[in-house]
This record gives sequence, structure tokens and C-alpha cells, in this order.
Amino acid sequence: MSQSFLNHSQFHLLYDLADDYVFFMRKVDSTYVYEFINKKAEELFSESPIGKSLDECFDEFHNKTIVQHYDRAWMQKKSVCYQDHYCVTTESYINETTAVPIFENGFTYILATTKEVSRTAHLQESTYVLETFRKAINEVALVAMTNEDGVIEVVNELFETTSKFSKEELVGNTFHMINSNYHDESFFDNMWKVVKNGDIWHGQIRNRTKFGSFYWVNAIVVPIKNDLGQIEKFLTIQFDNTEKKRMMSELRNIERSFKLITEHSNDLIAITDAEGYLLYSSPSHETILKYDKEELLGSYYFNLITDQSELINYSKLELVEKYRVELLLQTKDGNSIWTDTSITTVESTVDDEEEKWFVIVSREITEKRALEDQLMFMAFHDSLTSLPNRRSFYEDFPVSISSASVEFPNVALLYIDGDNFKGINDMYGHDVGDQFLTHFAENLQISLNNKYNVYRIGGDEFVVIIDRIADYVNGRSQTVDEIVQVIQQNLRRGWIIEDINFSPTSSIGIAIFPNDGSSTDELLDNADQALYTAKKNGKNNYIYTNAVHS
Repeated sequence: MSQSFLNHSQFHLLYDLADDYVFFMRKVDSTYVYEFINKKAEELFSESPIGKSLDECFDEFHNKTIVQHYDRAWMQKKSVCYQDHYCVTTESYINETTAVPIFENGFTYILATTKEVSRTAHLQESTYVLETFRKAINEVALVAMTNEDGVIEVVNELFETTSKFSKEELVGNTFHMINSNYHDESFFDNMWKVVKNGDIWHGQIRNRTKFGSFYWVNAIVVPIKNDLGQIEKFLTIQFDNTEKKRMMSELRNIERSFKLITEHSNDLIAITDAEGYLLYSSPSHETILKYDKEELLGSYYFNLITDQSELINYSKLELVEKYRVELLLQTKDGNSIWTDTSITTVESTVDDEEEKWFVIVSREITEKRALEDQLMFMAFHDSLTSLPNRRSFYEDFPVSISSASVEFPNVALLYIDGDNFKGINDMYGHDVGDQFLTHFAENLQISLNNKYNVYRIGGDEFVVIIDRIADYVNGRSQTVDEIVQVIQQNLRRGWIIEDINFSPTSSIGIAIFPNDGSSTDELLDNADQALYTAKKNGKNNYIYTNAVHS
């Protein structure tokens, strides 16, 4: 593996808690090699892919697809989002991947974050459960109701379709009719022990159809109690893992099912009227946001938003069926959490009148946002000095150029290089050299009084952007001269590292926009040439591009 700016410990600290699959790849010739993967991504491989290329880990079709999108991100120098199909064991998934190119120390890396679209689809589909108190759950779950002895009383149509048994064949019998004999008796003994105790049981079961084929389900068995707290029925909800997962529900007691789903969810689930006033809030508002239900009911729900610039425009929601946004919500104790929020419009006709509600499902992503922010900082900043890096410079400098005006027509680019830095590394070692560079960077910021941005673009090379210059005459600027002199004077005052006194000098090349060029590369190249001339003329010196060319 290459010596990348991101080491093994940093990567796993950032991404091992992420819900998505994260891959850090290095471009090698026409392919990409795995540098790191997070714990979630380890589930996809039977053996570690670290150090292996894509064509060693995937078939020709998937390899070609991934390389094509990674190359697109690399050539366009911007993130690329794409979807593809990926098969894990016998399951097929649709994945959505965001590939971010990173250019560092002459290497090209790709940071790829992949999530299963099916999970997002589940979240979106789950909102349909909340659309109305009167509609049943449709086309996803196999639903059956039994009495306390396990005798089937009610089944829905999807249960009949999947099991191949008719309702008449199932009602009055037990689940032994669809037993595949895959699980031993202790498996079902444990299940009955849990539900007879009044607890919810969930697990995976392999069932048998009427004609002998098998199908797997994720099953939930819920005890239903009467007003005296006695168990009188069991509600079984099964999600088919081998066929399409769409909902069809014929539950007789929709309020009980609605309560079951919302009260066992970690998501923040709310229903508002057409104006945004709260009609229902799930118990997670109490556990996560610390609000009592009575405090929220009847209030304007989006008063919870911390950043008022993100306030929801309900007139805008009328134009779309679904709306998704990341919101910063405030808790009762004054803290804030980030949420991934989906808002679904629900319309119905009641007594010949059109009514509208909004179903709001929010999932907390505070840790995910923090990790993303940290990664973004690392992508645009130097790991040693924490200064903005070359990538950040190439984004900021065009903005500075575009701000030039008639009143302030010039922007200066200072290319700064420490004199004899290689000698410090050779004499005192790289640890001292790194401390030297950190002091050098801090001194530059102090010299500029944090008024102008300093960038470390490699080694002991730094760049400073000075905008709003109005006194560039005859190839010089008094403003720039004074700034350069302060920088060099402060550097010469020096600092002490491990009882060693350093009093460094620097050479500086200066290019002026638009006189010395109109593009970032042209100005940077001219400033570099001026820097070379300054060093050639005896170091501890600075020179303008205009003087070099003349």
C-alpha cells in the first residue's frame, strides 16, 4: 500500500461505526487497489481484499462498471453518484455509490461510500403504514392471527399467495401446515416461551409451500392482550426474503398495528395536518428529543428545527408527493441532532371532502454527519499543519479572482518556500522537521493576522492569497511589500524545538492578477518562477513576476 495521507487507524476511527459500506481505493494504472475498507464492508468479502485490485475481486462485468465510474470521478475531479446491482450470496441488491476523488502526494484515491437502496426504500415504504388510521398495510407482509393455542383464525391474501394454501385450508389449523422441518423443536419451544411470557419474538424461519418448495421469512410474533392484560391472540407478521417485498394488509385492528409499528421504532414518526400542526408523535420523541407527547400535540411541528433557514414550506410540499431533507432538530434540553427526514403527502376523501396529512419519518444521523464533516475537513486540509491544502487552494483562488473589481482590481499570489528545509530534515530528523513545518505554518498565520488564507501545497511550500489590492503600480504593491516584510521578519525571530533554536529565512515569488496571468495554473506557475529567481538571487528574498520577465 502507498503512504497515503489517511492511515489505517484514522480510517477505521472514521468509518467503522458507519451504516454504509466504505472503501478507500488507490488508482494503479488502469485499475484501483483496495487500501482500506470499514467493518460493514467486510461483510461483502469472504477474504480480505486489502492490497488487491478490483479485477481480482469482481467478475469482468462488475469490474468494468466500477472502474468506469471511478475513472469518471477521477477525470472530472468531482464526486460521482451511481447505482448498480450487486449480489451477496443468494441475495441481489441495488446499491447507490458516491465516489469522491482525492489527489494527494502524486497519487489518486477514490473514497467510495455505498448504501443499499433497499434500506432507503424500506424507510420510504414504512411511511405508508402511517398514511391513514383506516387503511390496511398493503403488499409487503404475510399476516396471520391465531388464538392463544396457535390455531389460525385470520390470514391475508399475501399469506395465501406465498404459501399456496387457501384461506379455507389454513383457518382452523396451526403453522405446522407450512413447517419445512428445517428448524428443530427447541427453535419453536424457545419462540413459544418468549411470546407466552408476553414478549415479542422475531427471527428468520424457512417455511414450505403447499407444493413442497421453500421460502424464507423474517418473522415477528406479537402477543395481543385484552383489557385485563391476558394474552388472547398472537399476531404474526412475516416479510418474505425470497420474493418481492410489497405490502398488502388486511389487519382488522389497524390502530393496534399502527401502535405496534411506531412504538417499536427508533425513528421519529409524526403526522401533521395540512398546515403542519402535530396530530401524532411516536414515543421516540420522548426518548430522543426529550419532549412529552402533551408538549408537542397541537404545536407547529417544524418549530423543532434549529436552523430556521431550513424551515419547511408547506406550499412547496403540495407540489410533490414525497420530500426528503436533512434537518437539525433541537431537543428539549437544548442540544441538537441531525436527522434524515422523509415527508410524505397523504390525501383521502372523508365524507366527500378532500383531506390532507403529512407523514414525517426522521432518522438520526448525527454521528454520520460528524464523520462526513471530519472527512471533508481532511480532504481539504493538510494533515500535519491543518492548513488548507492544494485542493482547497484550487477551489478558493478562482473565487478570489472573481471578486476583483474596479476599486480593487488586483489579487496577489505569494509562493513561499522555506530556505534550507532539507538540511533541517537531514540534520535533525523528520520528527523535528515536522515540528519545524508546524511552527512555520503558525508563524505565517500570525504574520497575516488571520486576514488572508495560507495553504500548504507540498513539502515546505506555502501559498498565500492577498485580495483587494488597489496600489499595484509599476510592478510593485506597497500592501504586498509590507505583508512580505512582516512574514520574513517574524520567521527570522524563530522558535525553539527540543532546545534547538531555529531562525529560518524564506524565499517568496509573487504573481499579480490579472497582470501576470488570468488562470490559477498560469499565476501559480509565474509565482513559482519568481520564487526560483528569488532563491537564485541569494534566498531570504522576494521578487515579483514582473521583475523576472523584465
